[in-house]
Amino acid sequence: MNLEFYVNEYLLAWYLLYSASLSKEIDKFRKNLWSKYKKEYNFCYKDKQEIIKYGKDFIPDNDVLYNEIFESDLYISLKKETVKHKMYLAKLFQQDAKNIKKVIKEIMKLNFKDTYTVYVIHPRMECMEYYEQYESLVWGSDRDKYDAITMLLMTMFKGMYDNYNLEYKEIVDSVLELAILDEFGSRLNMKASDSLSDATLRIIKRQIYPFWLMYLGYDTKEALLDKMMEDKVAFDLDRYPIDKNIKKIDFDEFLDFCIKNNRHILKLGNVLKIEKEEDIEVI
Repeated sequence: MNLEFYVNEYLLAWYLLYSASLSKEIDKFRKNLWSKYKKEYNFCYKDKQEIIKYGKDFIPDNDVLYNEIFESDLYISLKKETVKHKMYLAKLFQQDAKNIKKVIKEIMKLNFKDTYTVYVIHPRMECMEYYEQYESLVWGSDRDKYDAITMLLMTMFKGMYDNYNLEYKEIVDSVLELAILDEFGSRLNMKASDSLSDATLRIIKRQIYPFWLMYLGYDTKEALLDKMMEDKVAFDLDRYPIDKNIKKIDFDEFLDFCIKNNRHILKLGNVLKIEKEEDIEVI
């Protein structure tokens, strides 16, 4: 699984036109364009999906507005800063690419597409979006300075699993956080801040955690205890019968396991005491 980073001029221009207000200078620039090109301004709004779909092969139906943007000092300055940010992200990924791919494979136990496209926009535009139909991300954030790769992957995988068993979305999101924010981040010293995790998800993660360790291959009491001490997460080992089959399944199957057994694994706000091994569905 590889990430390829690009700056697409049309996409950067689109976000310059339509993203949330960034500065008075940009607001003034937009108002000037609006006064001159009202029809084109409204018309170009639909271009975003097409730009992401076709990338460098995108051709606008009307390039009058885009040409005006491309020639402006404001755009030239934003593009320069965006290219710099793209180079930073690409370097960050490439310097540890082999490890990143290896760890993702070990954690998820699934095969993914060889390459995903990351369209980088200006970091002040605060955009972290994954488009599953195009297997592409749009990325521009000031929050990625210390955990950029972890947050990129979290955004990508959340997008991939966005429609996975919606009735149990909190469980799905919790397991994704265990996989990417916690385990991936810990292994590559890229662990994201706990503040990035929703408070409700932190409760669910805490309750799924013993089974997550079994999924990762910690299948003896001694191994579980050592990992528990390493992660500084305490739980009563006697409440969780060890299932050695869990380590044989992949990420999707583990999600299904958590969902099927959710009434035994968790109840929001309380850790359930699991009395009998037969209460847990065996894989």
